[in-house]
Amino acid sequence: MNKVVIIFLLFISTQTFSQIKISGIVKDNKGESLIGVNISVKGSYDGATTNAKGEYNFETDGKDSIILNATYIGFLPQEKVIKITGNSINQNFLLKEKINDLKAVVISAGAFEASDEKKGTQLKALDIVTTAGSNGDSYGALKTLPGTQQTNDREGLFVRGGTGSETQTFIDGTWVKNAFTASVPDLGARGRFNPFIFKGTVFSAGGYSALYGQALSSAVILETIDLPERSSANINASSVGIGASVQQLAKNKKSSFGIGYNYTNLSPYFKIIKQNITYQQAPLSHQIDANFRCKTSKTGIFKFYGYYNQTDININRINISSLDYEDANKEYQDEFGVKNKNAYANLSYKEYINKTWKLNIGLAFSKNKDHIITRVLDANQQIVNDSNFYYSKDVVIENENYLATSKIVLEKNLNNLNSIRFGGEYIYNQDAFLYATQNAPNTISTKEHYKAIFAESDIYITNDLAGKIGIRAEHSSIIQQSNIAPRASVAYKLKRAGQLSFAYGMFYQKPDQQYLYQSNQLNYQRADHYILNYQYQPKDRIIRVEAYYKKYHHLLKTIPSFNNNGKGYAKGIELFYRDKKSIKGLDFWISYSYIDTKRDFINYTKMVQPDFVANHVASLVLKKFWTKYMFGINGTYTYSSGRPYINRNETNVSNFMQDKTMAYHNVSISANYIKTIRKAFTVFVLSINNPFGFKQVYGYNYATKDLNNNGNYYRKEITPAARQFLFLGMFMSFGIDRTQEAIDNNL
Repeated sequence: MNKVVIIFLLFISTQTFSQIKISGIVKDNKGESLIGVNISVKGSYDGATTNAKGEYNFETDGKDSIILNATYIGFLPQEKVIKITGNSINQNFLLKEKINDLKAVVISAGAFEASDEKKGTQLKALDIVTTAGSNGDSYGALKTLPGTQQTNDREGLFVRGGTGSETQTFIDGTWVKNAFTASVPDLGARGRFNPFIFKGTVFSAGGYSALYGQALSSAVILETIDLPERSSANINASSVGIGASVQQLAKNKKSSFGIGYNYTNLSPYFKIIKQNITYQQAPLSHQIDANFRCKTSKTGIFKFYGYYNQTDININRINISSLDYEDANKEYQDEFGVKNKNAYANLSYKEYINKTWKLNIGLAFSKNKDHIITRVLDANQQIVNDSNFYYSKDVVIENENYLATSKIVLEKNLNNLNSIRFGGEYIYNQDAFLYATQNAPNTISTKEHYKAIFAESDIYITNDLAGKIGIRAEHSSIIQQSNIAPRASVAYKLKRAGQLSFAYGMFYQKPDQQYLYQSNQLNYQRADHYILNYQYQPKDRIIRVEAYYKKYHHLLKTIPSFNNNGKGYAKGIELFYRDKKSIKGLDFWISYSYIDTKRDFINYTKMVQPDFVANHVASLVLKKFWTKYMFGINGTYTYSSGRPYINRNETNVSNFMQDKTMAYHNVSISANYIKTIRKAFTVFVLSINNPFGFKQVYGYNYATKDLNNNGNYYRKEITPAARQFLFLGMFMSFGIDRTQEAIDNNL
């Protein structure tokens, strides 16, 4: 019995002396103490939580070694193996914050998101189509954002000193060659695509992803919608045309199909609202589109979208050179007519191969044909046989393009939002150009095989620090040149709701097709982008300030011959502020851009500010909706300082392009009224562009010849076709009620 008591006492004594004290401090990677962290010994109930100073201490049974766990919500758990060497052990922890898409910093340098699903959104999808003055055109709404120019007299979106062709459009990852409708000189063009088919838009004014290429300045990246919420039908009637569409969702909600038709004819409108040019054929177009979407699995989807469009426009303008004739009967007219046929089809497939690998495949096909006539007519509408106008008296131009493009992207999701994606792209492009005067046809054609490979990685170090590194390699068969384009960006979250972003990249683009017809001994043009961005985004407000510098290399020159000796730069600062909170019920945004840019390219004689750039551009957009009356008013004011132009009457070479147009001012106002008519969600829209009749001059056209040899070339202002544009429309949706969506977005 005594032996048992002795053994028991020895056991108790051993247990008492084997109790060891564990203590330490827990901090995050910023060096700040963490309160409430759970510290425990694995496989036991021993442990403690940290106090207000991040300190902890407890006692546990001694062994050869123990495993100490530290866990805290929002941070990665951490384990440490501790060897028992004494009665007291101090063990500190440095915990790393878990990275998740709700808290993680968003890289914002150069890019504006316009999607309901994206964090950091500045414009939502409905904003794009309800901005006064956009007239339902996505590119029109994008012109209210900083970095863009008010170049309403020519085709394309002009961004940060770049030409319209330096901004490219991509749908579901694939390049779109003819993103704008057919147009006539000096009148600009609209985007071809209905904004409602897209669930997201990214407007990148620079520094865009390595997944995209062949855009020196900017990328507009569009993603089509997936399955609709329900079946629906839509009809619309307006002052410019009519349209209808149906969308059918399968009963199992795994597939859908849709078809639509739109007819546009501005002849009735032009009879009421007189134009300052003569239309032999006012803009007339037919478009039919179709879509099909199918879920291939829980995570996969196949999508098809396609359309066919046919447009016809024909105008007459006074021939400026003929104004040199004193005889009024010899005031000739220039006729310009274009008939355009455009077909486009896009197929995309997305699927998760497993939990971490994602596959994206895109295919697109398009065909575009322009039949253009340009000739000089006398007062009796007969073709002029005056030798002074020989080169333009009767010309037929036919331009035909076939495009096929394919793209594949593989994406591997790593831990903590880190990912890597890589893939390749192939484009086949065939162009044919016919230029024919009387008895003198001239046909040129080109074919190109363009290939690209790319890789890109998202790197999230913490929720506050992230980066993106990418590289792209391209080869063009038509110029027989290759390039390698590195790109990188980084973002750091500051205290509260602010963050800093920086982006750098090399961007290449072939010369425009009109120059490749004449020479294939050309090289890639290149632009280097440097972008610094600050963004502050408390609830219902956002402030963005962005500074950038672009350096252009190897720009195309046409004098003394075709070469790549051109150069240039663009630098500036931009401001964007949006506020839905300060004034109750009012949503507004302000954008301002300042740019300093010069170029020596095409036929320029020296480095000058190009004729499509204004130094100062600003926009103010207002949206107000009265829920009680289901009525809303939107307004947009835009300002642009004068743009340079070539003055043919200026003989001093040092004054080349030193003249500037008058400043541009424009106000657009729209009113929207929502009503349910026999279960149909109906919106009535009335909008007017430039109601105050501001005079707007985009530049000047000069006579091609000085017929009376007095050393003075006649000129004529380039102005809009009319001072005002009025739009009245009704849009009805059956099967889907968008009332709450309209209220939430201040329609």
